[in-house]
Amino acid sequence: MMNRQLVLGIDGGGTKTAAVVMDGTRRVLGRGQAGSTNWNSVGKETARSNLQTVTQLALEEAGVSSADLAAICIGASGVDRPEDRMQMQEWLAALAPQAVTAIHNDAVVALSAGTGGDVYGLVLISGTGMIVYGFDRSGRSHRAGGTGALLGDQGSGYAIGAAILSAVMWAADGRGPDTALTAAVLAQLGMEQPQELIPWTYADTAWERFAALAPQAIRCAQADDPVALQLLDRAAQGLAVAVQAVADALAMGDGFPLVMAGGLLRPGFYADLVAGKLTSIAPGIDIIHPQVEPAVGAALLALKKIGL
Repeated sequence: MMNRQLVLGIDGGGTKTAAVVMDGTRRVLGRGQAGSTNWNSVGKETARSNLQTVTQLALEEAGVSSADLAAICIGASGVDRPEDRMQMQEWLAALAPQAVTAIHNDAVVALSAGTGGDVYGLVLISGTGMIVYGFDRSGRSHRAGGTGALLGDQGSGYAIGAAILSAVMWAADGRGPDTALTAAVLAQLGMEQPQELIPWTYADTAWERFAALAPQAIRCAQADDPVALQLLDRAAQGLAVAVQAVADALAMGDGFPLVMAGGLLRPGFYADLVAGKLTSIAPGIDIIHPQVEPAVGAALLALKKIGL
């Protein structure tokens, strides 16, 4: 089995973790899914347990054991500091001591998923949070965002959700125009009056709760609601500014691959709006929507780690 050069690719997000076992021909043999491996969100004990679970599920479906792994690559949120990387390295070594390992920010494996394992270009992620990560041909990297909505992550699901709530409350007390967002949000949350949003908002400030409202902005904008359209236009511009900052820092010029990833940037209305902003910045940009999951991107990087 060892001659098959098996690797494990892991995409460790803030909400869920996915893993795949892949062989040297890039064939996926097994998959697994578990909870978050970001200990900043769920604590170290839960994060490690989820890492062990997702690994075991993928190995069991592939019909192999951890001793068969030649390499492991994980892309995870919350591993950018040296001490965090050391912690993750300890966990991976405990899973498969013989395997070589690679630890990246989760944006890097999303880039790999879009480029087929080539770590060149930029990746723009917008889901609950947002981040732009880029690499030039020499391997230099730069990033923008990824610090949370309170620190300027405009265009993220969290930031859009918070902007929706503000728009609804402004409309309710006459500071802003009426908007279809009011009925949409109240229906989603099972409420009757905008004032009910006040205790809901402050009862739990978890990012996911706010981000879950973001699709309502897209739906209302598609129905030509002016407030939703303006809100999404600002969000898209925020993402474009982040892309331009990274492209400029790496001297990428006006033509480079850019991978769009994350729940809000699947092909559709918002992704098209963002793409329009991006092409005005870099007319030669090659926008890519990944055809494989980020865990596969991690596995491709693991294969490169062992020379395949």
